[in-house]
Amino acid sequence: MTTPTLLERFAEQVAARPRATALRHTGTSVSYRELDEWSGRLAARLTAKGTGPGSLVALAAQRGPAAVAGVLAVLKTGAAYLGLDPAIPVRRQRRMVEETGPHCVLAEPGLDQFPTLDAPRVTLAPLADGPLHQAPEREPDEDALFHIVYTSGTTGNPKGVRISHRSVRGRLEWMWRDHPFAPDSVLAVQKSLALVASPWELLGGLLQGVPSAVLTTDELLDPALLAAVVEQERITHLFLTPQLIAGLLAESADRPRGHRPALVTSGADALPVETVRRFREIWPDTTLLNLYGMTETASNVAAYDTALLPADAERVPVGSPVAGASLSVRDRLGRRLPAGVTGEVWIAGPPLALGYVGGDGEDRFTTDDAGTRHYRTGDRGRLLPDGGLEITGRADNQIKVRGYRVELEEIEATLRKAPDVTDAGVYTQTEDGEPRIVACVTTSGDEPAEAALRAHLRDRLPDYMLPARIRRVPRLPLGTNGKLDRTALAALVADIGQPAAAGFTPADATETAVAELWHELLGAPPASADQNFFDAGGHSLLAVRLANRLAAVAGRRVPLRRILGAPTVTAIAAACREIQQEERI
Repeated sequence: MTTPTLLERFAEQVAARPRATALRHTGTSVSYRELDEWSGRLAARLTAKGTGPGSLVALAAQRGPAAVAGVLAVLKTGAAYLGLDPAIPVRRQRRMVEETGPHCVLAEPGLDQFPTLDAPRVTLAPLADGPLHQAPEREPDEDALFHIVYTSGTTGNPKGVRISHRSVRGRLEWMWRDHPFAPDSVLAVQKSLALVASPWELLGGLLQGVPSAVLTTDELLDPALLAAVVEQERITHLFLTPQLIAGLLAESADRPRGHRPALVTSGADALPVETVRRFREIWPDTTLLNLYGMTETASNVAAYDTALLPADAERVPVGSPVAGASLSVRDRLGRRLPAGVTGEVWIAGPPLALGYVGGDGEDRFTTDDAGTRHYRTGDRGRLLPDGGLEITGRADNQIKVRGYRVELEEIEATLRKAPDVTDAGVYTQTEDGEPRIVACVTTSGDEPAEAALRAHLRDRLPDYMLPARIRRVPRLPLGTNGKLDRTALAALVADIGQPAAAGFTPADATETAVAELWHELLGAPPASADQNFFDAGGHSLLAVRLANRLAAVAGRRVPLRRILGAPTVTAIAAACREIQQEERI
């Protein structure tokens, strides 16, 4: 019996439950029939513009129903898509579009940032009328391109990874088979369509008749709002980073009789043992899977049920192969290593990507003596006696920041392009259990203002790649191989010490308390009353922590939106005073 295609599965759900809810988002819902007609009309317009099998569509959309309709529309034409996240700097998006040369742009209003691209446009908006797309004569074969996903690169530019239908379908079918949805399931959609793991959220529930709840950015940033929407929407399936899981657990601990998910999957970063233990305390009956994978393997290739974690475990294994993958640990000559011996993790099998856009970095894909194609991950790990895999570190300078892959070399290359910067080096240090990026520059002439360097980086890099600190150093220490010695660079910065703090005198006790929390979180006091929290090295998760800790100052938690809207000591202190006044009334 032939396995149904993704579009056939969607058509089956439309026929079986046309009026049932397919998507919920901010109090609105979209039925299967509405989503089918919406995507069908978009597909007809794409086809009229020449889009079809072999084409690539630049798809720019916020997280929401339009993103799902856009993906379905592209699939209905037989084309592939390049997902573009509006949160990514425009300059970076334009480079992706320039490199891939899409045949058409399908963008929500205001998100087409490519005025010089000579390609047809289709607006990604609800369509009440118009022709519906007719099914293509043939479906794309398994090796056809499904989507292109960009990830951090070592050359100073992001790398585009070409992912096939075979890889995406394998990931979906593994979850459907090994972790089927129970009745009354609800799947959370929280990933950008530009991420490699997004097809599971966009299509995983949709193609099984399971309603999907699309979360807002605020709900993801604020653990209190995330816990509330999980409760309100009765969400049963979540795919979160370890950081989001920890925040959700902290909020859920105060809701002992609240709704509990059935399955939580953790991915994109190492899952701490402490988080697993806390999870078991708060949600003892919920399954927590630790997943392993990367963009080059179309998301996940291994899984571990954390209920099996021994009490004395020091690490959480990533488990056994899934989705048809084959995992091995090898030495620097490519020879297999026995269980217990640490080496580089190699991956083979159907999940492997087709390769990189333009062939950049193809040396990561290699063929062994038996003719089997592998991806060399750069992860160091070892096989356990039960056949599972444990990751112990990295063989290069790649790190994970808030679940995103970051190549330190890309930040360095971007800094070197800044005016008056002669060289740059980047290292990481761990604070509060999380990596913090420290960037160091050597300069010619006058020292460039830190604000100017941050503006240069913010225009070119996503926020998770922005350094927490930028320091000027007299030189960059090199090792015997002539390469940057990052350990020596960290020691050099420690010897130099912290730069002298700018004069800032808080106006009252509230500003003093805000400034102290600022210093605690960012490692340096505010330079002035109107310095921007994010320009000083802050990011969204630190803003969440600031909001939580300000409860001791204001009397209750300061809304995260207030901090994001005006992230200065003056404005944050004013928000605290307003809350203090409300508490007195």
